[in-house]
Amino acid sequence: MLWYSDSEISRWLNQNLAVKQFIKFCLIGGFNTFVDLGVYVFFTRVLHWWWLAAAVMAFMFAATCSFLLNKYWTFKVNHNKLSTEYFKFILVASGGLFWTLFLMYIFIDYFGWYDILAKVVTIIIVMNWNFWLQKYWTFKI
Repeated sequence: MLWYSDSEISRWLNQNLAVKQFIKFCLIGGFNTFVDLGVYVFFTRVLHWWWLAAAVMAFMFAATCSFLLNKYWTFKVNHNKLSTEYFKFILVASGGLFWTLFLMYIFIDYFGWYDILAKVVTIIIVMNWNFWLQKYWTFKI
């Protein structure tokens, strides 16, 4: 038996599945931030690709990694709709990328916010948007 299996936190998380899934979703997002950065650095510094091409490839690689981890660990979906789910996941992730760029542009260029503040607020908004769409549309839980 695991040391945390009988804890109050564990029992509470098991009773609140959406919170548990959201925490896992955030952990995977943090991990994939490093994946994205690592792939970007590899393509730009080792292979000497143009930064925009490297950014697209890094995004696709990290999004694919995120898809697989969220499908099998966060939402535990095991049915055979892989291509449909992957398409939906990439569509939501691409929408998240669009919202990130759009909101940062608005917050920084129109409201004059400090870029780090704009990034943090944008992450909170887009992360929630991504989670709920992935949960109820992509993986239909």
